[in-house]
Amino acid sequence: MAPSDNTQRSETGSQETRLCFTLGRWCLWQSAAAHQRDFWPNGEVLPCNGGSADVGFLPMMQRRRLSPLARAASAVAWHCWQKCGDMPAVFFSGHGESQYYFDMLHGMVEREETSPSRFSLCVHNAIAGLSSLHRASFLPYVSLAGGTEGIFGAFLEAAGQLLDAPKVLVVWYGQALPEAYRAYLATPEITWALAMVLTRAGGPSHQLRLVRRPGNSQAEGDEQSLVQAILDGRRSSLCPLGHSLWLWSLDDA
Repeated sequence: MAPSDNTQRSETGSQETRLCFTLGRWCLWQSAAAHQRDFWPNGEVLPCNGGSADVGFLPMMQRRRLSPLARAASAVAWHCWQKCGDMPAVFFSGHGESQYYFDMLHGMVEREETSPSRFSLCVHNAIAGLSSLHRASFLPYVSLAGGTEGIFGAFLEAAGQLLDAPKVLVVWYGQALPEAYRAYLATPEITWALAMVLTRAGGPSHQLRLVRRPGNSQAEGDEQSLVQAILDGRRSSLCPLGHSLWLWSLDDA
């Protein structure tokens, strides 16, 4: 796999996967104001802006097409591209434009016509495609959905992309699910987006290390704890995801 990946067999005989990246830059936005100030190094938290991410860098016609979730993802991605230049990207969201497609499904039940424009903006790769158009980029991108490994699957994809590219952008975003789904799945109450510029391990910056160990936990961890850790300045934590346990840490350069 990628130079930053190393699969080893532990003393118990089970396999664990290790990933290590150099974290060059990060950018975070959330619809709730961040009151902490001890953030991770080499990054920024964008202003809450009244609960709507500022995308004033885009022309009016492009801004009008963006949902609140798309605005959040576009804002953090743009700020990283402005600082670090263009690069391949991995976009990840557990449920994507859930508000859009739920409204569409409800309309279909009511036998209403489906808007082709609305449909095109709610498919899972829509936000990634719009972001690529915003920067007029011809570099590759992928758009991943949630799975058993959650956001950590996006880090695995980034490790693979770093075989061929010197740096890659990971953009992770989410929002509250429609009320009809909340009885079945826990969901954050805010809209948020996080972008990270990753390069191969050993570069002149902080090292982001991740270790995946097989597990069978009854409790599902909160992936968004990584976002809160960035805000709190915490440098390590773990996240149980049913069939695996992910440990991550940010080490000094």
